[in-house]
Amino acid sequence: MALEQRVELYQAETVVEHGTREVTWFVRRSDAWVNVSAFPEAVVERQRAGPGTVWESRVELSLPAGTRLMRVESMPAPPQRRDAFDYLAREARGPKRRVDRSYFRVGARGKLVRERTATPPRRG
Repeated sequence: MALEQRVELYQAETVVEHGTREVTWFVRRSDAWVNVSAFPEAVVERQRAGPGTVWESRVELSLPAGTRLMRVESMPAPPQRRDAFDYLAREARGPKRRVDRSYFRVGARGKLVRERTATPPRRG
């Protein structure tokens, strides 16, 4: 059984050009990714929202060394140049978003070690 490590993560939504940027963390649990704040043993502390911050939370939890984590950053995609006909032909929706995922493992003393893979880790 792997030794439990204390991990501290921050999740937030901040105002950026053309919308908001969101950073959330997930832990691999069996065959699913679970938001860190949904863990029963997680200590979630709402942080004071400063200028340009919609919300921010500090999440502290204990995880076994080697546990996989995923950091998801979602932000507005760069605006696309469209002509007048595009506006008439397409349904009006909110701005498209760009989503970046980074993968980590819990290392010694709770330090996160980035996985070098650009694709999601295999199941199992």
